[in-house]
Amino acid sequence: MDKVMNENLAEAPDQLSVEEAFDQLEGLIKRMEEDGISLEESFACYEKGIRLVRYCNDRIDHVEKKVQMLRGEGQTPSGELEDLQV
Repeated sequence: MDKVMNENLAEAPDQLSVEEAFDQLEGLIKRMEEDGISLEESFACYEKGIRLVRYCNDRIDHVEKKVQMLRGEGQTPSGELEDLQV
């Protein structure tokens, strides 16, 4: 695996924007499609990809909940908006 990919694999997903995480996913997919990739490297890419997908899903879900609250669909029983941070 090249040095850039190794550095990206070491970076924690929560330090990335969703766009950066998608860029890393694209890079992982391209790497896994290359000829000559070892099983170990392929599995490491797969693991990192799963973490990135989960991170993206969590961030998107969080933003979706915030939008619903802003539209009035996510109010608490007392009618107050819950405090969600993006």
